[in-house]
Amino acid sequence: MTLKRHLAVIGLLLMTTVMGSVAANAQTKVRFTLDWIPGATHGAFLIALQKGYYKAEGLDVTIDRGKGSAEVVRQLAADVYDMGFPDINVLMDFNSKNPEQAFPALMSGYEEAPAAIIVLKSSGITDPKQLNGKHLGSAPHDSTFKLFPVFAKQTGIDISTMKIQSIDPGLREVLLAQKKIDAIPGQVFNSLLELKAKGVPASDVSYFMYKDYGLELYANSVAASRRFLKEKPEAVKGFLRATMKGLKDMARDPEIAVKAAIAYEPLLNPDIERDRLRVAMECCIVTPTVRKDGFGDVNQERLRKIISLITEAYKLPREPKLEEVFDPAYLPSLSDRKIN
Repeated sequence: MTLKRHLAVIGLLLMTTVMGSVAANAQTKVRFTLDWIPGATHGAFLIALQKGYYKAEGLDVTIDRGKGSAEVVRQLAADVYDMGFPDINVLMDFNSKNPEQAFPALMSGYEEAPAAIIVLKSSGITDPKQLNGKHLGSAPHDSTFKLFPVFAKQTGIDISTMKIQSIDPGLREVLLAQKKIDAIPGQVFNSLLELKAKGVPASDVSYFMYKDYGLELYANSVAASRRFLKEKPEAVKGFLRATMKGLKDMARDPEIAVKAAIAYEPLLNPDIERDRLRVAMECCIVTPTVRKDGFGDVNQERLRKIISLITEAYKLPREPKLEEVFDPAYLPSLSDRKIN
């Protein structure tokens, strides 16, 4: 090989290396926040991250734990995160009060809300009305607590008679188990398993699901900040496609989600995560509606009713428009959202 050809080959190799490096660095960074402490119920995101589904879409995704849906909405509005997993009902509240900062949910995660009020049977509370005069403890940013006034109105609870205590999320089930409070709001699959982990027998746990009292609510959904949605629409679509793959993997084999959660947070108990995910899948994620219509989208008429209900119950300054609350334009095709 002549010196000229040799130098040309070296130059080509160097160019290829540089271009490969540029391509690697061209991945779009996505700062994503969960709603709560990570677990198997967040399997769709964790699977997509660990299996490289996000990377295959050209995304460099980081996933952080959350501190409640109200905080997730605030952080998305402030552009602290690019995307997140807030409760859609909390998002409605924010959008009504902050129209200039309003942003929609893009993909429904929980087709049925897991919201519940959890009590101990030993307390003697067998009906929601018996919460009158009782002591309820909650993290202030918890989405179920944000919805409690709606549940109270629906069930005849007079919140003014109750003692409401603001507590750290990690102490919620602890204080209930110690009988220092009478009730807690929470996602049923989280609270039941946290109480079990703290030695409370299942036979002493009771709960009132919001959906059993006429509140046919949607719940946690994927959303993006206004800036990110405007500047990186293709990245948003790629994130939803990758997440959908993770969600379908989880639906086909829940054990994949359990392993993904343990890989992300090694201190989790695998048996508790299996139970948590089983309850979540049955009540809220893989519902009959999802099996029929696929993951991710919402029924517009149902959502309109929810918007009106939340507007009235929260005494919001205005009723948000449907397109402010949910935008399906970034979802994968129906065939990609169906359970195989």
